[in-house]
Amino acid sequence: MRTRDEAKETQILEAALRLIAQTGLSGLKMADLAREAGLATGTVYIYFVDKTALISRLHIHLVRTAWRDLTAGVDKVDPVRIQVQKIAHNYLTENIERPEIGAFFEQYYRSPFYTKAEDPLAEENTALQPIYDVIARGQTETIIKNVDPDLLVNLVCGLLNEAAKMPLYTGQPFTDADWEATFAILWDGIKR
Repeated sequence: MRTRDEAKETQILEAALRLIAQTGLSGLKMADLAREAGLATGTVYIYFVDKTALISRLHIHLVRTAWRDLTAGVDKVDPVRIQVQKIAHNYLTENIERPEIGAFFEQYYRSPFYTKAEDPLAEENTALQPIYDVIARGQTETIIKNVDPDLLVNLVCGLLNEAAKMPLYTGQPFTDADWEATFAILWDGIKR
């Protein structure tokens, strides 16, 4: 039995992400994936028994990698507003730099692959924990609205997901002024 190589698995997952951005989840074929990854089709099946396993693993991979740097530059002693600002900026930047990730998540959540997953939100809840932590702190300090944290996280992430699409719609880069306006709207939406 051949051993699994983590770099090769990542190579396959990144190739799958590129193809899904072009063809959608339903258009993804394992043979096309192998070709895109520069591997034999049999090699892909060593790593993923079928398309469902591949999509599930891609979801976990993207949650872990896309949100890994969510708290870059955030210091736990920063004021709540500054923490929210830094986390939001990191989240937005990731979505602007890699729009194919957002496209994958939009398709995944509306697909049968999502409903077949054992605990589809477990990884995301872990990845988004820094946002929940700063919201809880802000609520304790009576800075952030005392409403369901899930509602606030959905508000923040939804706004940032849509803001990240602006360069695609307008053909213009996302400017510092755009960021300032976006954060002002976001902050007004969650502050007490």
